[in-house]
Amino acid sequence: MRFRAAIVYCLVAVLALPSIAMAERETIIIEKQGAPANDAQLRQRVTLMRSRIDDENVEFSGTDAMEELKVLRAYVGKRQDLIDERRDILSMIGLVTSRSSVVPFEDGIDALAELMTLADDDRRPLKRQLGDRYLYAELLGGYAKIPGNSARHALSAEQYGKAALMADRYDGYSDDQRAGVRQKQAYELHEAKLYEQAYTLNLDVLARGEKIFGKSHPNLTTVLTNLAQNLHAMGRKPEAEPYLERVLAIAEADNDLDTVQDLLFQRGVLAYELGRKEDAKAFMRTRIERLRAAGEDARLATAQEDYDELLRRLGE
Repeated sequence: MRFRAAIVYCLVAVLALPSIAMAERETIIIEKQGAPANDAQLRQRVTLMRSRIDDENVEFSGTDAMEELKVLRAYVGKRQDLIDERRDILSMIGLVTSRSSVVPFEDGIDALAELMTLADDDRRPLKRQLGDRYLYAELLGGYAKIPGNSARHALSAEQYGKAALMADRYDGYSDDQRAGVRQKQAYELHEAKLYEQAYTLNLDVLARGEKIFGKSHPNLTTVLTNLAQNLHAMGRKPEAEPYLERVLAIAEADNDLDTVQDLLFQRGVLAYELGRKEDAKAFMRTRIERLRAAGEDARLATAQEDYDELLRRLGE
């Protein structure tokens, strides 16, 4: 039994990255063509691939798409006269990686890392540049969750930070989306064990969220929870409690039983850690009562197990 690990959901969805293979779409075949015969053919094939990737009404093999993009990437090499095509190819490799379950993280990460070195004099629309930067951060964060790759969390946080600065300049983003990018950055900072930085940034996210939604909106529950996680990780456990109290109050007002029962558990664990044994038991019992009243049998069994574990630790 332990305090929950940090979680993150953006205040709103920031980018929609649909899967390559989705229902109700026309399936197209990307044929193997070998290297382009000349620059004109290269440009035609790059344009065709971009139209396919941006078309929400078609689906295709991620493996085949990646093979075609790698052929095109090999052709352009480091030629300065084809740098625009190179940027577009690298961007598309990142997108295909993000949408495919079979393409390795490394393909997209390596391509987008190369793309970031070409940021100077990039004349593509800011929306595209922001999307690439955000996607790079997202892929790094996903890769960092694989055992042995945790060092990538810090790089993911750095890239989310750069994306946040770009989002500030992009008129197509709302204020809550901008806050969402920073919330992602704070999550990666926490995972990188940079707790103080994560806490400071989450305070900024909370201030932004309160300005947008007010102080009692359900959209604030995640950042409030994450602030509690940051403080807990820093050893400042008593300071975490007011944030959990606030989340619980918001969830109660919203009749959100899922969050209520989770917060009762978290408050019980925190009370136990702070030496308040009776409070800990009371939170755990209330959780059981609420789940029993709602007929939540599966979660009720888990709640009872958690309570029994608490009693065992208390020697009762």
